[in-house]
Amino acid sequence: MNKAHKRYVNKVLRRIDCSNSYKKRIRNDLHIMMEEKALELNESDPYKLLGEPEQVAEEFAENMGVNLFTKYQYVSEKTILGTPVIQINNHNYRGYEYKSKKTIMGIPLVHINNKPLGVAKGIIACGSISIGIISLGGISIGVISFGGVSFALLLGIGGAALSGVVSIGGLAVAGLFAIGGAAFSNYISIGGAAIAKEFAYGGYAKAKVAIGKEINAKVGFYSESGKGEFVRKIVEDTQLMKDYIYSKVPDLSSFVKGVMDKCMYFVDSLR
Repeated sequence: MNKAHKRYVNKVLRRIDCSNSYKKRIRNDLHIMMEEKALELNESDPYKLLGEPEQVAEEFAENMGVNLFTKYQYVSEKTILGTPVIQINNHNYRGYEYKSKKTIMGIPLVHINNKPLGVAKGIIACGSISIGIISLGGISIGVISFGGVSFALLLGIGGAALSGVVSIGGLAVAGLFAIGGAAFSNYISIGGAAIAKEFAYGGYAKAKVAIGKEINAKVGFYSESGKGEFVRKIVEDTQLMKDYIYSKVPDLSSFVKGVMDKCMYFVDSLR
């Protein structure tokens, strides 16, 4: 069987929604039909032998009592636990959608919706707008969220990220820890412009404890300018800097101390 015949058979099979065993039977039938027609007509073009793949698929589906996939849908023959490895719905080439048959509490395990303004909702969701436990999209909402604009309960990563716990992005806003070009947090912020309640590190840093080129803090160190009660110029001895901060803020949490220790490795970049 030549390559043209194989491609033709695959086009027919992709249109028919049936089990692999049925597809194997159809494949064999098509091979036999084309061989017989080729000998009869002295022709090798499968389209001239049997006609358009869509019409052939419709005839097989009708005879077997099975369904046809929509015109632009593709479903791989390979499956895992009965679920296709790849399934694509492409409606007029305006994006595609995949929704897994596996569900948890009625919610699809995986939902991918790449249609313009399409909304994906699943445990794992991916789309122009996505809502899920793990969410990826232009606008994404989830427990863990990645996207152009990201809203998350635990971790948000994106161009603009808002999270209850950790945010990383060009613009990062978080309840606990924010890292970004502009970072705002109720606890710790690191970034080009970093504003937080407890500790901030960056080009401009504002917090109770801050380290940066320019700072506004109760206690901290700066390389260019600083405002605050106990602010000093950055020195080479980072241990001296830490001891000074600890003496002024003795109730500093161990978590803040740990983050500050890591930031001290990069103090030279602020000079």
